[in-house]
Amino acid sequence: MSKNNNEKVDSIDLVLKSTWLSVSKMYSELANDHSATAVQALTLLKIDPKEGTRSTNLGPKMAIEPTSLTRIIKLLEDNGYIYKEKTTNDKREVIIKLTEKGLNSRNISKEAVLNFNRSVVERIAPEKLETFKEVMNEIQQIATELNHKNK
Repeated sequence: MSKNNNEKVDSIDLVLKSTWLSVSKMYSELANDHSATAVQALTLLKIDPKEGTRSTNLGPKMAIEPTSLTRIIKLLEDNGYIYKEKTTNDKREVIIKLTEKGLNSRNISKEAVLNFNRSVVERIAPEKLETFKEVMNEIQQIATELNHKNK
């Protein structure tokens, strides 16, 4: 591979990392202003505000490991944001539901996400955003394929 191609490859990884770090830092600071973490806010966003969400469905929605999710759920429950309810069909299955405090925090988190998305849409032309989404989907597909080849 030529030096020029190596630089392009390096810059793709760097752009992805630095962009995600900036977005992550922004969300972390916003969450910190409300005595929470970005992961806690994301968890609240993934819980259906009316019906609740099965605990087994949360991990895949958030792309995190079950052990990490268990810690987050326990912390949210201990701090009064959520409660667990057993299903009527299978007593082993649990639905995570939001408390009033959790719903309020979820609404704050949702507004932060919507504000960020509005800011992006206001500044970036629709055709550029569409291209961005297409490229990110392709990069994700490439990463997934390479990950499967390495297993």
